[in-house]
Amino acid sequence: MNASGLSPLIKFGYENINHGLIYVFSERWQNETSNFHLPVGEMIITLDDVACLLDYPITGRLIEEEEISYEQGIQLLEEELRFMKEEAMDEVKKQWGENVNYTKLKRCHERLLNRCSQFEEPTSDEEEEESHVRTACIKAFLLLLVGDNVFANKNSKSVSLVWLLAIQDIDRLGDWSWGGMTLTFLYSQLSLTSNANVKVVGGYMTLLNVIFFSYFLVDHKCIFVFMILVLI
Repeated sequence: MNASGLSPLIKFGYENINHGLIYVFSERWQNETSNFHLPVGEMIITLDDVACLLDYPITGRLIEEEEISYEQGIQLLEEELRFMKEEAMDEVKKQWGENVNYTKLKRCHERLLNRCSQFEEPTSDEEEEESHVRTACIKAFLLLLVGDNVFANKNSKSVSLVWLLAIQDIDRLGDWSWGGMTLTFLYSQLSLTSNANVKVVGGYMTLLNVIFFSYFLVDHKCIFVFMILVLI
């Protein structure tokens, strides 16, 4: 976890998110300038904020969200998470090839974890199988971790397989700019709230909460600012 740059996800995080606070911030998001227009001025979340407040790496590679084809979705589930072919085909069909159901992913991780616990002293023929199972278990855990936190969809019921592309190579997890991708994804989700039909926002809500506490509650005088945000 330390080598991947994702260890802060385990150390930090709010069990309960202030939904009123999220609503206040999302209502004041401006797509044109990518910042928050507040009664006391403008505020922007920067990469430095992400690095300093959450300790996420902000340098490295970025992955672009792309459409996952039906065939590619099946291949990813089979090869990376060891889904059975029929199971993978059924899941991709239900999720239109781009996502995996969160509950299904959680069950996959539990199954792989149980399989790992059964390995004791494998023979030489079983060592390769054990390695594949343990690697798939790690990938399932990491996909659950990022999919339910930093890259959470609005419906919170599925995880994009795009992020599985980022964790395909376990040895290069530390090459990714997880902080940069977290902020980019949050910005894209906030931009969706400009549509009146969108009632829920996705992304890493812990980041917004941390920003609130660091910006507004460090100085007791700034509590008044938050009261203005809520009342106006």
